[in-house]
Amino acid sequence: MRKHLGSPEGRTRPFGAPRAGAPSAQDTPHQTFRRGAQIMQKPTGNGAPRAQGLPGRLAATAFWLLLWSALASQLPGVLFAGPVRTAKSLLALLGTAECWRSVAGTLGQIAAGFLLAFAAGLVFGALCYRSRWLRALLSPAVQGMKSVPVACFVIVALIWVPSQQIAVLLSAFVVFPLTYQSVLSGLSAVDPGLLEMAQVFRMPFSRRLRFLYIPQLAPFVLSSCRVSVGMCWKAGIAGEIIGLPRFSVGEQLYLAKLYLNMGDLFAWTLLIVAVSMGTERLVLWAVDRARQWMEDAYGCHF
Repeated sequence: MRKHLGSPEGRTRPFGAPRAGAPSAQDTPHQTFRRGAQIMQKPTGNGAPRAQGLPGRLAATAFWLLLWSALASQLPGVLFAGPVRTAKSLLALLGTAECWRSVAGTLGQIAAGFLLAFAAGLVFGALCYRSRWLRALLSPAVQGMKSVPVACFVIVALIWVPSQQIAVLLSAFVVFPLTYQSVLSGLSAVDPGLLEMAQVFRMPFSRRLRFLYIPQLAPFVLSSCRVSVGMCWKAGIAGEIIGLPRFSVGEQLYLAKLYLNMGDLFAWTLLIVAVSMGTERLVLWAVDRARQWMEDAYGCHF
């Protein structure tokens, strides 16, 4: 008898006995592959760093509020608005129907562009993983989408589409290359040894998708969603400021700047940040729920 290093203290196993969860001689080929895949893809490391405590967050918030107030006291009100003035303007905006109509219009446009580009990125990323010639064909277009400045694309896009749809087009323009690249990178990172094992055991594609591709792809897609939501809000608002569609947040920002109403300008900015953060949390919650559902349904750790 000897002590098993990977087990809790006091637990022993006979010499030569298989580890818990290791493939055994009685397993079928499918069971052997499933056990091996789960062992090889088991996450290692200490995990993500712990979230900052509440006192630290409050201290950081207080520091930036004090700095904001200090700057506002030194600059003229026509050029800069302090926290108190911004809060009053924000409360006044939230009490108007025009504010909610503008937020709803912009949110709907950006959400539509995000969903369309996210679905297209998943499909084309998977297709380009399987086809080298399609990857080579799309590579210049994807690189161009990542390199072209948003302002240049807005000016050209306004020639093709009405200003009311500019936020949809810009959101898709930003989200597609991020999602496409994350899917392609995630699928390319699958362990070749596991793919060879799947081929040896003649695993059907549905099981390869279940035990290999989805677990490897999940963290890449989650990271892409986290970045894409904020980016599509930035691009969509920038497009609205240039195109000035009716009943949009970009139009309200432009009017506040035009009349030098710094209180409304800062209030709209805070509202954009709040809605963007809420949208990001909603998307991440939906992705996490989908991951939990797949774990319960498939019995794999994603």
